[in-house]
Amino acid sequence: MREEYQLIQKKEILRFALFLGELMLTNGVETSRAEDSVLRVCASRGYRHINVFTTPTCIIIADDKFDGLSFMRTIKRRGIDLNKIDLLNTVSRDFVQNPEMTTEEAINKLKKIATLPPPYGIISFYAGTAISSACFAYLIGGTSIADFLLTLIISVVGTIIYNGIMKLNSMTFISTLVSSFAIATFGVAFCQIGILHDPKMLIVGSIMPLLPGVAFVKGLRDLISGDLVSGMSRVSEAFLTAGAIAVGVGVVLDFWIKIGG
Repeated sequence: MREEYQLIQKKEILRFALFLGELMLTNGVETSRAEDSVLRVCASRGYRHINVFTTPTCIIIADDKFDGLSFMRTIKRRGIDLNKIDLLNTVSRDFVQNPEMTTEEAINKLKKIATLPPPYGIISFYAGTAISSACFAYLIGGTSIADFLLTLIISVVGTIIYNGIMKLNSMTFISTLVSSFAIATFGVAFCQIGILHDPKMLIVGSIMPLLPGVAFVKGLRDLISGDLVSGMSRVSEAFLTAGAIAVGVGVVLDFWIKIGG
């Protein structure tokens, strides 16, 4: 009876650790950080023989003792939410430091965090996107009022297109390709009708929200930490996204030049 109770308790700890790791990876933490949190949670309840394997799309937790318990969860959607990451770290630390906290209480806290809305409203999100893109366009030479105002608008349009396609198929490459294609098309169209003298500043400023800088840095950090599979996956994803931007913009500009633009 006691052995059965211990087995049930171990399963609950591993389920909690799996859920914690899944939410961490979903919201943008590095692989090494997610693995460390999972191992600390398990060790806090006496399970120091747990192995964890994570990639950007999967997390596996296994017990190397004779009972052979293992749990796996695939991760289909990923983003960056620093607010949720901070809350997840708080739950993890509380669970490790407070032996009286039950797994049921901890899992309920994780469920609440998982359903939290973004800390900023959609208006704030698009306002930040527009202002940062327009300011970057200004830095690279888009000093005219038309460049600044049109970059404000087109950067938001490009982001809306990207988010809309992501809801349909969750393929970053396709979403980035279509969004960058649309941005370049708007830039060329404004230039053709005489509103802009050069579409370069608008295009470069508007594609800034699409650039995979964070994914690339996270991939390098994973590689430095020794997580070769995860690191190469993230770096490859970053290069694919950059390639999608280049293809989307390049196709439009090449066609424009061929027709005499």
